Amino acid sequence: MKPRYAIGMVVLSLALGTSLARADEQAKPDAPATPAAAKISPDARQLIDQISDAYSKLHSLNLAGTVSLDLQVEGSSAEKHSSPFTSAYVAPNRFRHEVKGDVLIGNTGQTLYTFQAEPNAYTQAEAPKEKVASKDLPKSVATLLAMQDPSLLLAISKNAGDELLDGVTEATKVDDTKVGDASCPTLKLVNSDKSVATVAVDPSTHLVRQMTLDMTEQLKQRRPDLARAVVTTDYSKSSPDENAAKDELFAWSPPPGARDAAAMAAAQPKDEADASALEGKDAPLFKLDGLDGKAVSLADLKGKVVVLDLWATWCPPCRASLPHLNKLWDAMKDKDVKIYAVNEQEEKKDVQGFVDSTKLTVPVLLDSDGKMGGQYGATAIPETVVVGKDGKVKKVFVGFNPGETPEQLKSAVESAQKE
Repeated sequence: MKPRYAIGMVVLSLALGTSLARADEQAKPDAPATPAAAKISPDARQLIDQISDAYSKLHSLNLAGTVSLDLQVEGSSAEKHSSPFTSAYVAPNRFRHEVKGDVLIGNTGQTLYTFQAEPNAYTQAEAPKEKVASKDLPKSVATLLAMQDPSLLLAISKNAGDELLDGVTEATKVDDTKVGDASCPTLKLVNSDKSVATVAVDPSTHLVRQMTLDMTEQLKQRRPDLARAVVTTDYSKSSPDENAAKDELFAWSPPPGARDAAAMAAAQPKDEADASALEGKDAPLFKLDGLDGKAVSLADLKGKVVVLDLWATWCPPCRASLPHLNKLWDAMKDKDVKIYAVNEQEEKKDVQGFVDSTKLTVPVLLDSDGKMGGQYGATAIPETVVVGKDGKVKKVFVGFNPGETPEQLKSAVESAQKE
């Protein structure tokens, strides 16, 4: 089971509304090349050239550090979470990046792969034989490395300078950043998607020492109630061209029981893969245990309007939506409407702790193996499904917009009551 907060999952949930198993299909749009009107100061250009030269000469690189997320939604207290990672690179193309319990990404020299600890799924593709631009990598690989391990991404890139400037509208050299005992030359990169990267560079090696990516304005376009979303990668170890990682570190095969994400997607009927395609069809039947130990069967609820909200504690949009769901439950529980918060694949004790701390009263069901979520095409959460008295799906909401979703959900429930 994944840790309560998996950095990669939290950020992608905010930015993309998807799981890593489907990130290749739905991840970030291709970033434009450096805009023609990009403003690059002379001192920034000089530092970028030094960085590019340093990465181009690497034969090997061993890295370790911490990736941290500083997150706040309006009306909620700030949340700060961090995870350690390790990574290694050997020219021309082998690498491995691992955040324990979250994600593993690597290139064996022949195979480029990702493995997500939860839901125990992997992807595989033929590996590029030489260095390439990140836009030529699978989107899941490029997105995760850009957020979690930018120094490794620059090491495996064809041109580190071009990679730094991809999508940048303005690059300036700002005051040095004090990291540990070192005073690090620092770049500020303003991107066309409104994110801002601050890159502190080791003065002796010209490799990235620390990078802060402020995604607040970028993600506000999707989450208007977002107050802060900042990812910081801090390298405690950055060792170029010494003690190159051994061959066995880069070897990989799918762990026993792991599922091929591509095969899973291909085998899944389209009307299940697309949650909205459920509308008008019979709601898939399920029987789940409640947090209170009592089983709930959808078949037994025919004749009632049923609301199913699929969520997880690590998902910020879910956490923002649950108080509204609880409010709807309080208003509707005496009107023959059944509302359930269906937790996706988390330990019962963790769910209970979250419910107790947030004082939720809406009934909670446990989809411990994710089977019910799969039946409902839940590739992104929160997903909220309104089932009518006739057992057919009336409306599906994917994601949460505080200015729209609560009223739209209430309206959908009231409409289903009238049928």
